[in-house]
Amino acid sequence: MLVTKRQLPFILLAVAACSFLLDADIFMRKDGFIRRTQSTKKYGEVLSDGTLFIPVGNREGRSLGQNLQEKVTDTRKLMCADLLADREEKKITRLHVEAEVCGDFSLGNIISTIISYNLAAHLADIPFTFSCADSYPGVMAAMQKNEVAPFLPSDYDKEAYDLEIFCEKRHYRFTDVAHGQYLVADIIQNQIASSQNVVTEGDDAVIHVRLNDAFHRIRRESQRGLFPHIAYTTLLKRAEEGKGEIRSISIVTDSFDTSKVREIDAQFTDLSRVVAEDLRRQLKVDFPNAEVSIDNDNNETTVTSYTRLAKANKIAVCGCSTFCPFPVMSVEDDVLGFIYDSQYLNSFYPQYLAEHKDNMHLWDAPLLGSNEISKSTTDQILEFLRDKSTTGISIM
Repeated sequence: MLVTKRQLPFILLAVAACSFLLDADIFMRKDGFIRRTQSTKKYGEVLSDGTLFIPVGNREGRSLGQNLQEKVTDTRKLMCADLLADREEKKITRLHVEAEVCGDFSLGNIISTIISYNLAAHLADIPFTFSCADSYPGVMAAMQKNEVAPFLPSDYDKEAYDLEIFCEKRHYRFTDVAHGQYLVADIIQNQIASSQNVVTEGDDAVIHVRLNDAFHRIRRESQRGLFPHIAYTTLLKRAEEGKGEIRSISIVTDSFDTSKVREIDAQFTDLSRVVAEDLRRQLKVDFPNAEVSIDNDNNETTVTSYTRLAKANKIAVCGCSTFCPFPVMSVEDDVLGFIYDSQYLNSFYPQYLAEHKDNMHLWDAPLLGSNEISKSTTDQILEFLRDKSTTGISIM
């Protein structure tokens, strides 16, 4: 049959559609939902032991594969449908999520996603497994687990957040973190911290200061930047009121070695060093009996940074970053945790923690944003950092 130029696009489309159908498994659920899964990207394979297996992550994009992106659209929705449907049949005995590549790229988003899956398993009353098909050393590698049994805390309020509510949530990850905070603390204290031997004792105060990429100019309003030194002094003085004198302070930040940071951050390492050293100088003045250290040398990794924050003896401080809330919210109940009250980052769960845990607090202070930093000289930046005014500093 002769094919005209006008017919050719339609024939090619038909061939493509047939090829897709031949390479796919199509079936209809009892609830009428049609699932189409390409054979190279299976979702929801139930193994012989009853494990619901969910592969996630891809090797494309700037994360170099270090992500938990869904291999199949609406994986969470599909998982929820399976878990809800199985509550009576009890054929699913475990939820297993496997990341294609584990690494410490964008930890704030990655950890919250793992917590979501882990909490879903517990709300369904089944144990959880997280594994890495391939992995770099770091926090994510240490988060691998294979639970023996689910362990919702005895005081967990399932009426406030059960499997149905979990599955109804649209903005889910950060809400899940709030209700799965027990999982965060368990993972960081019992898996991440225990996986290293550099940090053996905690410092009285640990402050995470985001430098390097916090100075990148962005097109939107500044979301990251620098706080005046007096903000940290104010928080630490508040801790001394109830916890006693602070005798050791750790400043946790990224490396100043250009060979140890991302290429896009290398241009900021000199300024980062100036800022960190000036903060150490000021803290030494304000806390003369304290040993003040900047912990970012060759022995420091994401794992040791998390451990330092989580093992703080009196106070742990998290600024404008998605990196530090998890270890700060994991401190012991007699340790104060302060998380920056950002309108851009860490949606919902810091507010939830501040309302539900006596030792968790939000704080705010004037911010010299990245866009302003890009237009400022070093002397102007130092002038901002050294301003002694407490106007605009608040603790909630």
